[in-house]
Amino acid sequence: MNELLNQLQGRWTVALGLAIGFPVVLVALSELVLVLDRASHPVAGSLRRVRTWVLPLIAIALFLRWVVLLPSTSLLVRLAETLCWAAVIVSLMSIVNNLVFETARQGTWQNKVPRLLRDLLRLVLVAIGLAIVYSVVWGREIQGAIATLGVTSIVVGLALQEPLGNLFSGLVLLMERPFEVGEMIEVGGITGEVKEVNWRSAHIERLGGAIQVVPNSTLNKETIVNYSRPSPTRMEAIEIGFSYEDPPYKVRQALLELLQQTDGVLVTPNLLVATAGYDDYSIRYRMTYNTAERNRWTVKNEILTRMWYMAKRQGFTIPYPVHVQIQHQSERPFKMAEPEAADMLSQFPGLPEIAQEDRGQTRPLTFGAGEKLFNQGDDLEGVYFVMSGSVSLQVVLDGEINEIAKIRAGEFCGETGMLGHQTSDMRAVALEDTVVALIGPDVVRHLFEASPRLARETGQNLEVHRKAMQSARSASQRR
Repeated sequence: MNELLNQLQGRWTVALGLAIGFPVVLVALSELVLVLDRASHPVAGSLRRVRTWVLPLIAIALFLRWVVLLPSTSLLVRLAETLCWAAVIVSLMSIVNNLVFETARQGTWQNKVPRLLRDLLRLVLVAIGLAIVYSVVWGREIQGAIATLGVTSIVVGLALQEPLGNLFSGLVLLMERPFEVGEMIEVGGITGEVKEVNWRSAHIERLGGAIQVVPNSTLNKETIVNYSRPSPTRMEAIEIGFSYEDPPYKVRQALLELLQQTDGVLVTPNLLVATAGYDDYSIRYRMTYNTAERNRWTVKNEILTRMWYMAKRQGFTIPYPVHVQIQHQSERPFKMAEPEAADMLSQFPGLPEIAQEDRGQTRPLTFGAGEKLFNQGDDLEGVYFVMSGSVSLQVVLDGEINEIAKIRAGEFCGETGMLGHQTSDMRAVALEDTVVALIGPDVVRHLFEASPRLARETGQNLEVHRKAMQSARSASQRR
């Protein structure tokens, strides 16, 4: 009788504990998950699974065993305990993985452990834990299960040859480690950044932004080119030909300045522009520079685009082979002469006509978007008159670019150059394809003498630019 009362008392104690303790623990765990979610902590997901699966399974196992008083050999009790222990083991492995590896700082050994190795280790530990649970809860010998598992593994292995091939290929890649997550590689005609490596495949983000999933077996067969080792920078070489009439030293200097002014080109190691050879129609030049692998196509495109504007501006010729038969009896030139800068300036009604003796001191210059007409601190040899396009006047203070004005067609910039060779206190950058006329100081003086209104308007613009530059300097000093 006493034994029965003790059992009833113990049953009601466990039932009361479950009725009160289970909701309390559930609410406390929910609050903890909410706090961790707000902090974006990786362990929040694992604790959410504990709340959803582990706690209910523990409550069910305790209820069947200590409240309903089913024997430990009961099928329901064994199933509940098996599921409970399996959930505990999986959740525990997940929490350890989150705490040890997911929260590791960049550069630590925990952060460098590949995801594939962590997944395999968790799988092995979970399998060992389930084998122990099977032996303890069901009272069976593990040897029989291992024998059954071996036969089953052969059947499964034959059915899953390709996934298992990817798994073992992943293990080979893991031991060799030809690339890491975040590195730029090329494999099988695919070039991009490695975003993830798992037991089946590698996820590569291509240059266009799409994700390419490459199976590990393919990676193991193909030749892998790693652009991030030993350095994440890439050396590029561009060859271009210019006319035999263009002086090589002048061409090389212009190409070197082009590289120096292109964003994304690394100044170290040193830039190199060399005369590469004499071809049938041109002198060939080779430009060698370094850039980040991610930017190499963008930088190459920018260099090749700006090269046309540079050649146009410097008067260089990029020849190409032409095979024609011409029967010519006239003394007129084969090529139509390009209009002079003075003729182009005559299209603007506000400008006086340029005298014949001053025409040699004006010349047209063509700039592409982002190219500098002149830089801050450059020695100006004249005034720039915008004939088409637009220009941004900027001043660089403490490394910060401040725009002080925008110049459009029909306006001057670089007014300090009208006094002769003067140092510029600002820089001018083309905002689009822009054609300007570089007018010598003597020509500017003659234009102002012929048109006092033009001189007055130019002086007003110069004063506006000066005040805007002073305002930018004052704001920089206050910061």
